[in-house]
Amino acid sequence: MPIQQNQHAIVIGGSIAGLLAARVLSEYFQQVTIVDRDQLPLTAEPRRGVPQSVQPHVLFTKGYRILEALFPGIDDALATAGAIPFDWGKDFLYFQAGRWSPTTETPVGLESYTCTRPLLESVIRQQVSKIANITFLQEQRVIGLLSTGTAIQGVKLPNGELTAQLVVDASGRSTHVPQWLESLGITPPPTTVIDPGLGYTTRRYRIPSQFQPDGRVLLISQVPPDQTRLGYLAQVENDQWIATLGGYAHDYPPIEEQGFLQFAQSLDHPAFYQAIAQAEPVSDIQAHRATMNRLYHYEKIAMPEGLIAIGDAVCALCPIYGQGMTVSALAALVLQQWLAKLQKPNFQKQLARSNAFAWSLATGSDSKFPTTKGAIAPKQGAKLFQVYLDRLMATAQKDVEVHLAFLQMAHMLKPPSIVFHPKLVLKALF
Repeated sequence: MPIQQNQHAIVIGGSIAGLLAARVLSEYFQQVTIVDRDQLPLTAEPRRGVPQSVQPHVLFTKGYRILEALFPGIDDALATAGAIPFDWGKDFLYFQAGRWSPTTETPVGLESYTCTRPLLESVIRQQVSKIANITFLQEQRVIGLLSTGTAIQGVKLPNGELTAQLVVDASGRSTHVPQWLESLGITPPPTTVIDPGLGYTTRRYRIPSQFQPDGRVLLISQVPPDQTRLGYLAQVENDQWIATLGGYAHDYPPIEEQGFLQFAQSLDHPAFYQAIAQAEPVSDIQAHRATMNRLYHYEKIAMPEGLIAIGDAVCALCPIYGQGMTVSALAALVLQQWLAKLQKPNFQKQLARSNAFAWSLATGSDSKFPTTKGAIAPKQGAKLFQVYLDRLMATAQKDVEVHLAFLQMAHMLKPPSIVFHPKLVLKALF
């Protein structure tokens, strides 16, 4: 789509998915406007429109590499802001089913940064702000779509309208586009919801000066169907930990201090509790419950011309798997490829293919808890595959090569077919 005179694109939502979309759109439109209901902070501060921003966020290696490609030099900007570089093979401590997964002595190229969500978002926003043809329309709430009946021509605001050739919904879990489509007489997308009843609570701690942790990120994992509890601990900026406790099947961790610590003591391994027990809290304990997996199947409806949807506005995943920001980064690549083609294929179908692996990974795992609402029943033949996968995962807990293969798949660097590599099959079966 070549730039034309007065051509305009609107992005609804200035969070990470919207910022990355705007960066891509800036190459194809004369003007890009990001509309956000918040006054966007100049520094790394939580904001009202992203209530989950105080909770932990993980940037997988694939997502980080996409950021590097879109914003050359962002690694220096992240480091300057206080984000901590780390390697998933060397610095990720993972405990599941009674065992620690192996780590490497040296980095293996699975690089990323650990930091709070507000810091990451602020660094990306600063990068986007440098692009001359992108503007922010702050403290404005989109209340509807402008339509000719067959095409979308902009958005409605409380005090006026804004016209555009393309509207991108990046408004996250709070999206209203399905309702707006229905009000225009357009069939809204079918919806799939899989709710594992996960709740989690988070607190930040100052890392004790005498404490030298072995890794940067620690996860004491849940194990379906019976072990519902988990603990996640990550080093972030300002010499702090972000400490999160989670519970499936509505086994929610408490938000008062004594209960929080007791819940931490109940985890399968004491490492999480031992780290925070003598550390100084530097925040309140804050809970989060909006964790269900929700997929709007826009690929199954006739979307009006001039409208697309991305990020959590399409595919909102249970956040404990840490996929959301990387899925949004992948969506930016899908958008870039779509805009580059003169004959436009169906964007939402392309996006659905991009989202499929992350969706299946999160919902497949969540469906193993018997209390999960909307759980997906295993497909025919899946039980035999699960037996093999369980053996391979058990092997990964003692074989670093297999563990790294799983990490590469989870980080969306390798396809799921990697689990059938002959070397891995031999290690799992013999």
